[in-house]
Amino acid sequence: MTTHYITRTSSNLAGYNFVIMAAFCWSLVTLFSKILFAAGLSALEISFWRASLGCLCFGLHAACTRSLSIKPSHAMMFILWGMLSIGGLFYIYFLSMQHSGAAMGVVLLYTAPVWVALLSKFVSHEEVSRRKWLSITIALCGVVCICISGGSLQAEISSTGIVCGLGSGVCYALQYPFFKYWQKYYRTEAMYTYMQLGGTLLLLPFTHFHTPYSATTWPIILMTALLTGYAAFWAYGQSMKRIPQVHVAVFCNLEPILGTLWACFFFGENFTAAGWIGFTLILSAVVLLSLEGRRCSDV
Repeated sequence: MTTHYITRTSSNLAGYNFVIMAAFCWSLVTLFSKILFAAGLSALEISFWRASLGCLCFGLHAACTRSLSIKPSHAMMFILWGMLSIGGLFYIYFLSMQHSGAAMGVVLLYTAPVWVALLSKFVSHEEVSRRKWLSITIALCGVVCICISGGSLQAEISSTGIVCGLGSGVCYALQYPFFKYWQKYYRTEAMYTYMQLGGTLLLLPFTHFHTPYSATTWPIILMTALLTGYAAFWAYGQSMKRIPQVHVAVFCNLEPILGTLWACFFFGENFTAAGWIGFTLILSAVVLLSLEGRRCSDV
């Protein structure tokens, strides 16, 4: 009994460490994207390198663990799903940061739980509690505030940045149930090998490499792929195996907080008062949704 308790406690602790690692690594996207945009790279280029080099890392990992071989029909499904959930997500996420600021992009990405709640109502016809409706209302008010603020660049309102930011949240929301289901059958590294391959195949035909890369550009590209395209996704997968999903959702909220701090501290991005109100409302709504999930799981 004591041995089982110690083993479970150790597994839980590892799970929390993994989700914190994932959130930290993902938050570095804001930092790396600003450097790469300044170097002249386009959103497509950054997305392509993040997906393709991330795919290579996962492929090597899967080969070492002998988990690369899966059913061909499942491999094709992962590739097709990766075109949307990796290729599409990466591209519109970077577009959002390019047009409205890195801090605004990462905050709008984290509207994902709101879209999950709405989809559960209108697609799955699940009952939505008062707390969920309150959370959705708070989040939508936050979206309005942060969008009318002009973003963290404090420039003119960019409809492209807003639409892409909200779109990235929807794409991110669609990732979760898919991964949650299939992780019971395949290892994280195998799934993401094929999913990131799909993202790479989608992005490659549209990516043009016009800007010459300097000696300092390549290390940033490599760190973007290694930390945000590989390590973060792998750590996220490990956390999902060890701790409840609602706990993962709560700790992942570190990403928009840290990402906003990096953009504001290192690159001088900042929200107006309306933007900071929106930031607070969105994060508060996500926490409320997470607590709702925890309450339901404890019943």
